[in-house]
Amino acid sequence: MLGLVTNTGFLTTKGALVRDILYPKENKFQFYRDGIKFVFVMALIAIIGFICLLPIMMKQNAPWETFLDRTLNLIVIAVPPALPATMACGMIFAIRRLKE
Repeated sequence: MLGLVTNTGFLTTKGALVRDILYPKENKFQFYRDGIKFVFVMALIAIIGFICLLPIMMKQNAPWETFLDRTLNLIVIAVPPALPATMACGMIFAIRRLKE
């Protein structure tokens, strides 16, 4: 049996798949930019809350452990740590569905 090779390397279908895995294209969507802006706004709200919490905790002579606990709770509640990862996964699934 004889065969004729027409393309090699990245010009084949499998080569294009390997190229996409090795060198992925950056996806700059408006949704992603809006999500990053949302995270920054929520971080700003957490900083404002921290500034408001500081005099109250100092007036009550609270120990530094309580102050640290309340501050970290405020930050975690205002800025969900899993939000960027969730947005990235959502975009990957949306891109995959669009390609299909």
